Amino acid sequence: MNTIRLMIIDDSSSARRVFERMLADWVEIEVVASVDDARKAIEQLPTLKPDVITLDVEMPGLSGIEALLQIKEAAPDTKVIMLSALTQRGSKTSVEAMELGAADILTKPGLGVSPSEFKKTLYEKLIALARVQKS
Repeated sequence: MNTIRLMIIDDSSSARRVFERMLADWVEIEVVASVDDARKAIEQLPTLKPDVITLDVEMPGLSGIEALLQIKEAAPDTKVIMLSALTQRGSKTSVEAMELGAADILTKPGLGVSPSEFKKTLYEKLIALARVQKS
C-alpha cells in the first residue's frame, strides 16, 4: 500500500500534537499538514493533495460542517473523518456530517473513549478509507 497522505484540521494545538504523536508509529501514514484553521487548510488542498482529512467539528470562524462542504467541493475524492465530542454516532451533528459527505465519524478521546481505543480505531479507519480510495 502507498503512503496515506493525511491532513489534520483542528483549532486545538494540543489535539493536533496528540494526533500526530499517535500516528507517528505507523509508516503507512504521513501527516502532510496539521492546520489550526479550516480556511488555510482548504487553500492548501491543491498543493498537498491529502488522501484523508481529520476535521474537528467545533472550530472558530469556519465550522467543521461548513469546512466539510468546501472540502468536498474543492477535493471531492478526499475522504474526511469528522472528529469531535459532538460526533457520537446518531447525534444530529454526525448525521448531518455524513449526509454532507463525511466518510466517517470518530469521537475524540477523553469522553468515554480511551486514547488507546481512539488510536486503534483511527488507524483502522485511515487504512480502510485509503484502500477504498486507491482501489
